[in-house]
Amino acid sequence: MNFHGVASSPDKSSIFNRLLEGELSPQETKELVEWLGSEELDPQAAESILKQLSQPIIREQIDPALKAALESKLPLILARTQSEPTNRIAFLRSPWLRYAAAIIILFGIGALFFLNRSSNRAKKVTPPVASGKDIAPGKDGAILTLEDGRTMTLDSLGNGVIANQNGTNVILKNGQLIYEKGAGESKIAYNTMTTPRGRQFQLVLPDGSKVWMNAASSIHYPVVFTGKERIVEVTGELYFEVAKNEKMPFKVKVNDDTQIEVIGTHFNINSYSNEATINTSLLEGSVKITHGNEKVILKPGQQGQVPNALVQSSIKVVPDVDMDKVMAWKNGVFNFEDASLEEVMRQLERWYDIEVKYEKGVPPLEFVGKMGRDLKLSEVLRGLEVSEVHFTVEGKIVIVKP
Repeated sequence: MNFHGVASSPDKSSIFNRLLEGELSPQETKELVEWLGSEELDPQAAESILKQLSQPIIREQIDPALKAALESKLPLILARTQSEPTNRIAFLRSPWLRYAAAIIILFGIGALFFLNRSSNRAKKVTPPVASGKDIAPGKDGAILTLEDGRTMTLDSLGNGVIANQNGTNVILKNGQLIYEKGAGESKIAYNTMTTPRGRQFQLVLPDGSKVWMNAASSIHYPVVFTGKERIVEVTGELYFEVAKNEKMPFKVKVNDDTQIEVIGTHFNINSYSNEATINTSLLEGSVKITHGNEKVILKPGQQGQVPNALVQSSIKVVPDVDMDKVMAWKNGVFNFEDASLEEVMRQLERWYDIEVKYEKGVPPLEFVGKMGRDLKLSEVLRGLEVSEVHFTVEGKIVIVKP
């Protein structure tokens, strides 16, 4: 693979080819990035270059200096590639956006592409004003509450048996909690796993079902399943891979009015109380949602939506849901496709354990693009400031300014 036909001179072509081979000198790195943002580069050439840079193999070869330079110059490069205003649909579908989004994920660059209601042009990035230390991203960790009320902070414990609940061993292994039934009859006891804001965790239930928990979530469950059904209660957002057992259906209770029933399947539940709806997204198998007297069966690729408010309303089924967006949190990514500023900031509140305040109301912005959840808060905010919004960070409080 080479860049002949893209670069405007043999020297430029040689530089690009050495980029692919991981042999760029510091001076050549500087020249490359400066040229990417220059008037000399036409939009078609920029699109081709971004396509090359978005290839996964480049991640193993990229020079750290080029990564840093791309971070500072990417908004300018995007402005050059989007030389003419486009409508929203064309912007989302344009190839250069997909390639540039891939660069963000591959290199961890703290930039975000945006689209708001008043302009389709990229804006200059200015660093958010901060006081105090930068805020690190969330990490693995949870609090386990045992039947007798004792609590255990799991991110402070090592591997091994951390408790015995009526004959069932509770084992912590490499950031995952596992239940192992011992010999003899186990009495029913209940545990509650809670992930505070800024934490996520994995859990293997007594029946072998796997659960991934997003920040600010909880699950209440027995240490051994008995009887004719397996019932758990949840809040927040969790992804389930349920062990199949046709004789003992698996039920997830979200609140007094809403319940999800499965036999064996993969699905995601988002039930945060500050979101407008409770969303159940089905990746595999089949689930039945019960809301009041209404029952709906979902097929893979569908999402069932129930209003979070305690009002009488029907279940809305959304076909062909973007599962990449639904599962982004589990895959270590923020996916802000079609997200309002409020939606974006609610995600950041949960993951970075911050409080968001709006100085002059909520700006009517919508975003597109992706970011890694391993970025520091300042890097994420710097990317968001490509849009017509600015931030001041005071300790754990983020103030949004127009």
